[in-house]
Amino acid sequence: MAQANGVRSTAVGEAATAGGTNDTVAVGNQANAGMNSAVAVGGQANAAGLGSTSIGWQSAATAERAQAFGHLATAQGERSLAIGENADAQTEFSTAIGNETIANGIDALAIGDTANANGNSTTAVGGESVATGPGATAIGWRATATAERATAVGHLASASGVRSTAIGEDAFAGGANDTVAVGNKTQANGNSTTVMGGEAFTGTVAAGTDLNAGNLTSTGETAGATAIGWRATATAERAQAFGHLASASGVRSTAVGEDAAAQGERSVALGNQSTAGGTNDTVAIGNLANAGQNSATAVGGQANAAGLGSTSIGWQSEATGERAQAFGHLANASGVRSTAVGEAANASSDNAIAIGNQSVASGLDAVAIGGDRSGVRQTTASGTSSTAIGAQAQATQAGATAMGWQSTASAERAQAFGHLASATGVRSTAVGEAAVAQGERSVALGNEAVAGGTNDTVAIGNLANAGQNSATAVGGQANAAGLGSSSIGWQSAATAERAQAFGHLAKATGVRSTAVGEAAQAQGAGSVSLGNQSTAGGINSIAIGNGANAAGDNQIVLGNAGQLQASTASQSGGTNIVTTDANGTLGTSVSIDSLATSQQFNDLRRQYNRQEDRLDEAEDGIAMALSMETPVIPSGKRYAMGFGTGYYNGSTAVSASFAGRASDSVTISAGAGVGADTGKVGARGGVTFAW
Repeated sequence: MAQANGVRSTAVGEAATAGGTNDTVAVGNQANAGMNSAVAVGGQANAAGLGSTSIGWQSAATAERAQAFGHLATAQGERSLAIGENADAQTEFSTAIGNETIANGIDALAIGDTANANGNSTTAVGGESVATGPGATAIGWRATATAERATAVGHLASASGVRSTAIGEDAFAGGANDTVAVGNKTQANGNSTTVMGGEAFTGTVAAGTDLNAGNLTSTGETAGATAIGWRATATAERAQAFGHLASASGVRSTAVGEDAAAQGERSVALGNQSTAGGTNDTVAIGNLANAGQNSATAVGGQANAAGLGSTSIGWQSEATGERAQAFGHLANASGVRSTAVGEAANASSDNAIAIGNQSVASGLDAVAIGGDRSGVRQTTASGTSSTAIGAQAQATQAGATAMGWQSTASAERAQAFGHLASATGVRSTAVGEAAVAQGERSVALGNEAVAGGTNDTVAIGNLANAGQNSATAVGGQANAAGLGSSSIGWQSAATAERAQAFGHLAKATGVRSTAVGEAAQAQGAGSVSLGNQSTAGGINSIAIGNGANAAGDNQIVLGNAGQLQASTASQSGGTNIVTTDANGTLGTSVSIDSLATSQQFNDLRRQYNRQEDRLDEAEDGIAMALSMETPVIPSGKRYAMGFGTGYYNGSTAVSASFAGRASDSVTISAGAGVGADTGKVGARGGVTFAW
C-alpha cells in the first residue's frame, strides 16, 4: 500500500513511501523518499537525504542533495552524483558516471566503465581508469595516476610519482616526485625529470609544437605547472594545460584541448573551447562545454552548467539554476535545485522535476514524469506543487495531479487518474479511463464516468453521469441529469430537478419525484413510486407495491389487484370511509353509519392490533439503528469490528458492525442487528470515498 505522509507528497506503487514533511515523490514498488523534497523513482529506490534524487532499481541517494541515476546506483556523499549501473559516489561533492564507477573522495570525479577515483579531488576519465592519490588525474583507457596530484593522460598512461605527469599512449612518469613524460611510450623515472620526444629536461617544462622552430610560446610560470601546445599557458601552481591556446589558471587546474580554459582551483576543462570557470571544483568535458560556477559539472558538446553546484550532461543541455541538474540531449534545468532528465526535458521552476523526453515541469515544486515522441503535447506540470505522470499527462494548476496517458488536471488541486482522465473543476477528482470531473468538488469514479455541472456532483460507475449541480449518480450507466437529483442503480435515471431514483432501471422524471424499486417510474411532479415496476404517473400521485399504477393526479394506489382489502378505518363525525377497488385505487364509499356492523368492528380491532405490532417493530428498528456504529480503523490496520446495544421507548436491540480499508481513499462498512422484543433483523452497508 502506497503511503504519502508529507504535504504535497506523492507515492505511487506497492509499499511506496513518500515521507518527510513536504514535497517528496516516491514512484515504484517499495520506493522510499524519506526527507523533504526527496525523489525516488524505481523499484526499491531510496532517496533518504534532504533534497536527494534516486532513480533506478535499488538506487540510493542517502545524503543531502545527493543524486543517483541507474540500476543499483549509489550516491552517499552530500551533493554527490552517481550515474550508471552500480555507480558509487561515496563522499561529498563526488561524481561517478559509468557502470561500476567509484568516486571515493571529496570532489572526486570518475567517468567511464569501472573508472575509479579514490581520493580527494581525484579525477578518473576513461574505461578502467584509476586515480588513487589526492588530486590525481587519470584520463584514458586504463590510465592510472596513483600518487598525490599525479596526472596521466592517454591510453595506458601511468603516473606513479607525486605531482608526476604522463601524457601519451603507454607514457610512464615514475620516480618519487615532479616527473614529466610526454609522448607515446615515453618514460620518466627520476625525480623532477621530464621526457618529451626523447629529450630529457629537469624542473618545470614548457614544450611547444615544434622544438626546432624557435617560436615556442607555451609558458609554465609557477611551481609544478605544465603547459604543452602553441600559446598554451599554465599560470597557477601545479596547473596543467595541454593543447593549442589551452589555458589553466587555477591552482591544480587541468585544461586539455584547443582553447580549453580551466580557470578555477581544481577545475578540469577537457575539449575544444571547453571552459571550467568559477573559483573551484568545476568540470567541463566536451566541445564548447561550459561549467561556469563553483562545483558545476558540464559534460557533452555545448553543455552548459551555469548555476552554482549545477550539473549538465548531454549535448546542448543546460543547468542554469543553483544546484540544478540536467541530463539528456537538450535537457534544461533552470530552476533552483530543479532536475530535468530526458531529451528536451525542461524543469524551469525551483525544485521542479521533469523526467522524460520533452517533459515540462514549470511550476514551483512541480513533478512531470513521462515522454512524448510527437512534440504536440508534452508531459507538463506547470502549476505550483503540481504532478504529472504519464505520456502527455498535464497538471496545469497549483496542487493539481494528473497520472495516466493524456490525463489532464487543469484546475487548482484537481486530481485525474487514468488513461485520458480529466479533472477540470477546482478540487475535483476523476478516476478511470476517460473519466471526467468538470464541476468544483466533483467526483467521477469509473470508466467514462462524467461528473458535470458547476459543483458538488458525484458519478460512480461505468458510464455514470451526474449532469447538474449537486447531482449524484451511482451505478453502471446511472444518469442523474436533474439539479440536485440522485440516481442509484444500473441504468437508473433521475432527469428532473431534485428527482430521486433508486434501483435497477428505476426512473424519476418528474420534479421532486421519487422512484424506488426495480424499473419503478415516478413520472409526475411530486410523485412517489415504491415497488418493483410500480408507476406513479400523475402529479403528486403515490404508487406503493409491485406493479402498482397511480395514473391520475393526487391518486394513491396501494398494491395491485387482490393485494389490499378495503379499509374499514373511520373518522369521528365523518360521513364517508376510504375503500379500494380491484386495482387498488382508493375512493370513497357510503355513510359509515350504514356500515357499522359487528364484523366491521372486529376488522377494526384486528387492524389496530396489527398497527400495534408494527409500532413494536418500528421501535425495535429504531433501537437497532441506535446500536449500530461504524468502527474506526486504527492507523496501520485494515479491518475493525464493533458491537453495540440500543434502547428506545422500552425496546432494546443489539448489533455487530465491520469496517475494512479497501485502499488509501476508500473504506467499506457493514452491520447487522436484532430487536430483543420482536426478533426482527436489520442490516446496513456503506462505502466512504476520501480525497
